[in-house]
Amino acid sequence: MSKYLTFPDVLFKDRRLLLAALTDIGFPIVEEGRELPLYGYQGDRRSEAADIVVRRQHIGRASNDLGFVRTPDGYVPIVSEFDRRTLLGGDFLVRLRTAYSEQVVQEVRRRVHGTAIRRLEGQTIKIAVRY
Repeated sequence: MSKYLTFPDVLFKDRRLLLAALTDIGFPIVEEGRELPLYGYQGDRRSEAADIVVRRQHIGRASNDLGFVRTPDGYVPIVSEFDRRTLLGGDFLVRLRTAYSEQVVQEVRRRVHGTAIRRLEGQTIKIAVRY
């Protein structure tokens, strides 16, 4: 049984942009509510609860639920040890943060009626918004 880990240093401030980022990386089906229980890969109810949940049925057969708990500063991910190592090749949080950042850039671009210019510098993606 894999225990759940909370990542308070990974914060998603905007619910709508978080949901869009989850869709971008392949998780469009979520449940929303207050203190929704999380379940392990065997269907066992865990003590952790979240406000946004991607159920294990939408992730993979051996996966656990993914959760995001709402805090005063934004949404914090709750991910099992197993899924942290295996989900999206072990890059789930990195890919989610990248997708979220791109959603933020697109939101800024829409608000200022500008264009976004994306370029790769080594392993870093730089995005400039011009208006």
